[in-house]
Amino acid sequence: MDEKPSNGVKGLRHWRYDLSAGLQVALVSLPLSLGIAIASGAPPVTGVISAIIAGLIFPFLGGAYVTISGPAAGLAPALLSGMLLLGGGDLAAGYPLLLVAICLTGLLQILLAFMNAGRFAIFLPVTVVEAMLAAIGIMIILKQIPPLFGDLSPVAPTTVDSILKLPHTLLNIEPTVFLIGAVCLFLMFYLNATRRQWMKRIPPPLFVALLGLVLATVFGLEAVYLITMPESLLEGGITVPAFGEVMNRPELWINLLIVVITLTLIDGIESLATIAAVDKIDPYQRKSNPNVTLRAMGVSNMLSSLAGGLTIIPGGVKSRVNIDAGGRTLWANFYNAIFLILFLLVATDLIAMIPLAAIAAILIYVGWRLCEYKVFRKTYAIGRDQMVIFLITVGAILATDLLWGILIGMAAEVLMLAYLLTPSFRVVLTGRLSFSQSLELLARNFMGLFRNPIIKVHGDTRDGRPHYDVSVGSLVCFNLLPFDKLLQQLPEDAGLSIIVTESGRIIDHTAMEYLHQLQEESLRAQRPFELLGMEKYYQFTQHSLSARMHDAALVKREARLSARAEEMHQFARLHGLQFDPATLAELNAHDFVYLRRGDHKQERNVMTGHYRDWMLRAFDYSHTAAPDYYAEHQHTLVIVKPAEPVSGLPDMVLAPGHYLKSYLVNYQELELPESLGFPEGYRLYAPSTHDGVIAAAGRLRGFLARHPGVYLEVRKNAVLTFRPDRELEMPEGIEELLEIIEYCLEGSPSPADDNVSGADPAEEGAS
Repeated sequence: MDEKPSNGVKGLRHWRYDLSAGLQVALVSLPLSLGIAIASGAPPVTGVISAIIAGLIFPFLGGAYVTISGPAAGLAPALLSGMLLLGGGDLAAGYPLLLVAICLTGLLQILLAFMNAGRFAIFLPVTVVEAMLAAIGIMIILKQIPPLFGDLSPVAPTTVDSILKLPHTLLNIEPTVFLIGAVCLFLMFYLNATRRQWMKRIPPPLFVALLGLVLATVFGLEAVYLITMPESLLEGGITVPAFGEVMNRPELWINLLIVVITLTLIDGIESLATIAAVDKIDPYQRKSNPNVTLRAMGVSNMLSSLAGGLTIIPGGVKSRVNIDAGGRTLWANFYNAIFLILFLLVATDLIAMIPLAAIAAILIYVGWRLCEYKVFRKTYAIGRDQMVIFLITVGAILATDLLWGILIGMAAEVLMLAYLLTPSFRVVLTGRLSFSQSLELLARNFMGLFRNPIIKVHGDTRDGRPHYDVSVGSLVCFNLLPFDKLLQQLPEDAGLSIIVTESGRIIDHTAMEYLHQLQEESLRAQRPFELLGMEKYYQFTQHSLSARMHDAALVKREARLSARAEEMHQFARLHGLQFDPATLAELNAHDFVYLRRGDHKQERNVMTGHYRDWMLRAFDYSHTAAPDYYAEHQHTLVIVKPAEPVSGLPDMVLAPGHYLKSYLVNYQELELPESLGFPEGYRLYAPSTHDGVIAAAGRLRGFLARHPGVYLEVRKNAVLTFRPDRELEMPEGIEELLEIIEYCLEGSPSPADDNVSGADPAEEGAS
């Protein structure tokens, strides 16, 4: 199937896939929506109402493909703060007023979408956005500790107050509630971390909520520690926005404006970041439209507020569940909403038996995933400069609020860039610059951060298609907009050369990420692209997306190799291969299915050359994937390709178990004949069913038997292999993977002739 699934009426032909995925999403969405509403200070049912409205509306407005929208934990602290601010510390009084703010936020989002404001997201430093999410995670955890321990005292209005409240919570523990909460919290971490797939057949949030329900019933937990649900949604279950009260109380208008700006900023940032991340794990590699998505979220927010619901944004966790369950279009949102309606109709009494401690455990885990140590480790790996910005932003948000914290983070980014571009004061003291000259240089560098980076654009024709050379100076987040605008105006099929000139001083982390995405998009569109001039820019760290400054002399200094790089270097030297320890962005030139998915794809310690007359490329590969944005997956990959095309190597995938099954969308599973004696659990996928695929797979069976558990993919006569259950291979492990060449050759022993079948792999290795 070559045609990519589309939304709208055409998407209904995929109803079987979307219906099944919608059910699985609903099972995850129900406990998460209840928890997000509680974390926001709103009645629990409002979270489910938001998810239902999002599901019913999003498929008709479009903008994305496999993204699931609904209430999100990332906005819970902002909603809670807004409710307390507008209600003068009273959640009940602030809730109807907050609904007015949500409605106005939706209206503002619609206006911004028509103004094509989605592109302004690149103006925000990536590190500030990630720090915002980490701070939100910390705030969620702090707010949920009291209900986990059974402390039902009023919610602390600020993060500082939440910290000061902890001793009071610890002195007022309810043992039974805490026991339930502790068990649920342990299971949330354990079930999400385990590799035993059978333990995840019931989504962990749903399992924890059901277990909490059982434990609450067994221990006879009082109703005050349970979720509160209305007896009837139509009679007292829905709160409407207090438009009249807002109009009659001008003193609320300033606070209302602050809440609207905060919600619009966070909602927009998180929405655009989420759809970009989900696009990178979409099996069909479709690209969402940021402005259409922003408009869809605006309409959804307006309708949600009118029905008493919360803010709506795309959700990473639910979108990943949708993809893994086989969802193909936005209709999965619609089926998710239908199932949630059924749950409300038939299971309201059961929902009301779920303890708040179980919901707190779910939310603490969600908060932890936003701020766990891997977030800090990833930021530090990108650069110490980014770590400083990250910590300043997190600290500012926790000490003030989300809006002020983001603004402080952006100011810190400006000051950091200006500092990096300004000569040391030592230059003034030694007389090489006068004080006035140094101030003039500082002002010029500061203004350069916001100046158009484009120096020259030259167009010509190459290989029968238009080609443009774009010369640029310094590229930073604050001057990317004119650069992006120019690229949008060029023909989509035109070749592109970005030339980073010596007049540039710096390329920051956000600009590096933008250039990497541009490279990936050009490769996917088969558009000629090259990035020139980077070799004279010094990387702050070995991370491929770290900031760089122009310093040709420093670039020439030989860097000391790490222990891993030295190990790989020795292997390369032993086999006469070229070696490069630098960390580079992986661009997937062969279009391997495995390399399509994920984000922040990097290769390091790259070995290239000829090995047994085959072209070889072996490297350490790492990537992240939504919703685990900061969890880095790494493996050592081996890619080999014959110097001359080899017949009998059709495109196919041999995978252990169901590995990557949801991403093999243009492949079909072929039945492996028992006579071939394939290792147990292996599955064969291919774009076509001709007999040559089975024959080729039969030749490779011996390799799989010698090295159980390897993943093997053939694409365009190139072969990729690695071990999914291992991270970085030792040199002997790489040698074993290189044996694939022997089995790929046309003259390899047939399955009937080799003696691998039935042999002990360990004995074979010894022979």
